[in-house]
Amino acid sequence: MTRQAAHGLVPRMVAAAAMLVLVYAVAAGALSLAGVPWPVVAAGVVPAAAAQWWTAEWLARATTRARIVTPDQEPGLHAVLDRLCALDGLPKPRVAVTPDPVPNAFTLGRSKRHTTVVVTRGLLEALEPDELGVALAHEIAHIRHRDVAVMTLAGSPAVALSWGARVAHGFVRRNSRPAPLLHQLRDLPLALVLPVLYPLIAGLGLVALLAQLPLRALGRHRELAADHDAAVRTGQPALLAATLLKIGARDAIPATDLRAARVPATALVPTRRARFAWWSTHPAVARRVDRLTRGAPPA
Repeated sequence: MTRQAAHGLVPRMVAAAAMLVLVYAVAAGALSLAGVPWPVVAAGVVPAAAAQWWTAEWLARATTRARIVTPDQEPGLHAVLDRLCALDGLPKPRVAVTPDPVPNAFTLGRSKRHTTVVVTRGLLEALEPDELGVALAHEIAHIRHRDVAVMTLAGSPAVALSWGARVAHGFVRRNSRPAPLLHQLRDLPLALVLPVLYPLIAGLGLVALLAQLPLRALGRHRELAADHDAAVRTGQPALLAATLLKIGARDAIPATDLRAARVPATALVPTRRARFAWWSTHPAVARRVDRLTRGAPPA
């Protein structure tokens, strides 16, 4: 496998990012036409981005019950990461292990110096040392590409839109319940505003949903790029393909789903399988294996 095989991914990532910008631009224009001031929009997006940026690692470790492990506790795991980071000249990330029996690994963090690689107990038990090496090379590629930071920033407006829709929906529900006549007369101005909020709620929810399409496409392309990078760095594309097949053949249900918990992370394999390929967070294992073993362009 050569570096040339990854070139087709670059325009696809650019196209997905452009689609995402277009969706956000439409949302911003619609909010502006609806009379929502720009400071209000910024007040929703900026906190969402900041919260994901600064709390994602802590929240992910709490959600997955992962604990930081030392070289004395997991010498084999640390040895693999030491070798991979030395090969790439990267700062060594923090290392954590979660008791989840489903084989997987994922990367958290906002920069190359603030990163945690989390490995499930199931992965450590399922893989041989050489297989673990290529699996973690995939995660190191995510760190080198700054994928977590990119996906966090790209997804923050969608998170803010979804949060805004939920807040507005809750407001409408609370103020639409039957009330005594005196309360209805007192709240008459509010009652006139509520019908206007319904299309706003629907619009926010729709845009947040539409934003997931380019976001997930961008994520799938970045997974293929991480596969390619890991294969080139280790010189073992066939072993990485075999490892993906070994992990992907398992149908166990993971104990936690970080994406469902709104925690940005880049996983080796998806925590939940999507029914449709265009809605998946990861390319199909067959497609990844085909690219690794034959260098075929993405479909």
